[in-house]
Order: sequence, then structure tokens, then C-alpha cells
Amino acid sequence: MNVLIAEDESATRMRLQRNLEKLGFQATSAANGAEAWKLFQEGDFPLVLTDWMMPEMDGLELVRKIRAAGQQQYTYVIMLTSKSEKSEIVEGMEAGADDFVTKPFDRNELRVRVRAGQRIMELEQALSLQNQRMKTDLDAAAELQASLLPSHTPDVEGVTFGWSFRPCDELAGDILGVFKLGDDRVGFYVADVSGHGVAASLLSVSISRMMDATPSPTSLLYEAAAGNGALNIRPACEVLRELNRRFQIEECGGKFFSMAYGILDPHTRKLQLASAGHPPVIRVSADRVAAPLEAEGMLIGVIDDYEFEDCEIQLDAGDRLVAYSDGVVEQLDSHDEEFSEQRLGQQLAETRSLSLQDAIAKLEASVVDWSHEGRLNDDLSILAMDLS
Repeated sequence: MNVLIAEDESATRMRLQRNLEKLGFQATSAANGAEAWKLFQEGDFPLVLTDWMMPEMDGLELVRKIRAAGQQQYTYVIMLTSKSEKSEIVEGMEAGADDFVTKPFDRNELRVRVRAGQRIMELEQALSLQNQRMKTDLDAAAELQASLLPSHTPDVEGVTFGWSFRPCDELAGDILGVFKLGDDRVGFYVADVSGHGVAASLLSVSISRMMDATPSPTSLLYEAAAGNGALNIRPACEVLRELNRRFQIEECGGKFFSMAYGILDPHTRKLQLASAGHPPVIRVSADRVAAPLEAEGMLIGVIDDYEFEDCEIQLDAGDRLVAYSDGVVEQLDSHDEEFSEQRLGQQLAETRSLSLQDAIAKLEASVVDWSHEGRLNDDLSILAMDLS
């Protein structure tokens, strides 16, 4: 391990270097703080041993510069000092020193304090390696999760789709989808798993798999007709009921989730909508009136035999539908005030004249701007469509 020594007394500096080299360290010496700072910037020194009082730049200033450098790897700093007042020790630690050795130093004391610093740095390096491996795994998982989002929107005459998905951490508990159902329907959903992190993201991946729109007798989105076995589109409420049966909270590590699931007939503009404790889908009319579609239901996973219900809505040409996760309306600013459903409705009404994707981008930007220094406290998902 490399050690940087900053000491203006040549005899003390030589003794320090000799003792450290006997302990197996690679020691580099500097005659003052300014020289040490230059060497520190040019080299790799996990451990720094510095005198307090030095010409050009003292030990306190050197420590402050090291801490202000913002290096990815931590540097353990031991200060050599003849100062013994508590206030002076506190001053050194506030500047960023980790330990102290009294001058004139005793080689046994030097040995145990340097060895302690070495152990800490070795643990720091091992932890850094583990964190890097974990980050690599999280990045791979995030890529997998992103691959489950719509790679393209359905080509449906008379309907335009757009979406935005922004996790608050590497992995999200939100998931969304939009797809064709049969020859003449469109299905869409937004789901939000409780909590954050790996467990929530794994459940969101499972939800995405379950919501696969490939026609099949085993698909959650279809049901076989009695007699001829033809596949019919399963009603929205029945889809939520089946999800609720399969994802009970006791079997999902205490996790539950909300979901809004809709089935749209683009030709008649009839919407079948079911909700499992999810924020209401917003309908924005061509004349800029935003109103929630009041579909209601219990969160999925809470009550095993809950009966969900469909809400049937006749939409009009020029309507815009916006489904979203609660990370939009519950985003907090620096004063812990929520973005709120009122602000959401107001912005959707004001941006109705914009293109769908521009309106979504503006909403996302507004929520991020609302957040404290751009740090989201929850995942942000928006799925919208225009009916021409």
C-alpha cells in the first residue's frame, strides 16, 4: 500500500519513511504541505501521514484539500502533532483527519495506528469492489426491465400513443404496457408495486410477463369460449381478478401493487376500464377540460376474493387519455408539498394543444422540476393516447 508522508523536519521524515518501509509500505515523502498536495494529485495514496505545522501549507489545509478533492476512493489521514488540547484535536477531525500520532512519535504507536488505517482501507477497497459488482448487476437488471417496456406503440388507425418511464433508483417498481388485443381492440396498463429496489422490480417484471398480449389459451388477457374454444378478450375486471388471485401479499414477500387496465375499441371509442387502487386515468377533452375517470377497486394482493368491476366510458373524438403512477402526483418539493392531482389536471388541460409526446415530456419535466434538486422520491410513469 502506498503511503504519502508530509513532514518538514528531515530527520523525522526519514525516520517515518524507514519505519513504514520496514512495515512493508511503499512510502513517498514531501517536505511541506504544498509539495505533498502536488504528489497526492499525481499519485495513488490510500494512506496519508502528515505533520500539523509545516511551511507553505500546513497539515490542516492539506487535509481539507484532500477531502474537498471528492475522490472516488477514500483516503485515510493520520496527523502527526504535538498538540494535545481537545479543541485542537476536534479541529483536526473536523478538517477531515481520521487519527493522530503524538510527536515525538513512538514507533510502536505508529505501527498500530498505521495498521488500523490499513485494515480500514482494505475493508474500504473490498466494499468498493463489492459495490461495483452490485452496480454491474443492477445495471444489467435495469436493462432487462427497460427491455420489457414498449419498444414501439401499436399501429392503430385513429389512435396515437406515447409514454414516459423514469425510475427513481436503478430499478423501478413501476411497469407499463400498450398492445393490440385481437383484431380490433387495444389494451393498456400502468402498474405500481409497493416499495422500491430489487424485490419491487422483480414483481413488476412478473406483472409484465403476465400481461403478455400474445393470443394463447394460457394468456391472462384471453379466455377460451365454451364449446368451440375460440379465444375471446377477457374483460378488464377479470384480468385484475386473476392477477389478484395469483399475487397475494403473503406469497409476494409482503408486496402488493396498484394497476389501471383498460381495453379500448378504437372504432366505437368505447373504453372498458378497471382499477386496482390506482390513481384515476385522466380524460382531457378537445376543449381542454381534464376530468378523472372514476374507476375504483382494491389493491392487488390485499383481499384474495375481491370482486373488481368494469367502468364503461364512451369517449369522443379529440379526447386524450393519460394514465400515470402515483409518483407523478405524490412527488414532493423541498417543502414536502405534493405535485398533486390538481396541478396534474391543470397542466394536462393547458398542454392539450401540444402534440402527445411534447405534452408528456413537459409533464415529466414539470414533475422533475418540482422535486427537490431533481431527485425523485418515487418512480414516474406516464402512458397516454390521443383519439383523432
